[in-house]
Amino acid sequence: MDIENKLREMLLPVLGLSSIDEIKPGYALVRDLGADSIDFVEIIYHIEQNFGVVLKTNEIFSAGADAASMFNDGKLTKHGEELIGAKLKGSGDRYKEGMSKMELFSILTVGDLAQIIQLRQTAAKED
Repeated sequence: MDIENKLREMLLPVLGLSSIDEIKPGYALVRDLGADSIDFVEIIYHIEQNFGVVLKTNEIFSAGADAASMFNDGKLTKHGEELIGAKLKGSGDRYKEGMSKMELFSILTVGDLAQIIQLRQTAAKED
């Protein structure tokens, strides 16, 4: 099973859903699926258990980059926008300079999170 489908299966009980069909890769965890901060704690725990990847909420978007260069005063920098765009295929122009971390989380999709897990797994193998 690929990462995206495994993630979708893992999200079912966390989000109180009954079918993987309710969790489309393009759905945003917060905006479309109603995840809240407690859900994210549980999601991050399950990602660590199921994928062997440690994610910290304040580092999810840095995807291996220097988080300090991605954010200035809690807002996404132009450099951060470019890094996210380069790392997350299909993210298009959703992630924009000036967005707060909260705004970023509100549009983080299931597909984006699957890509972040893949990036972290790849980085771990290279270390």
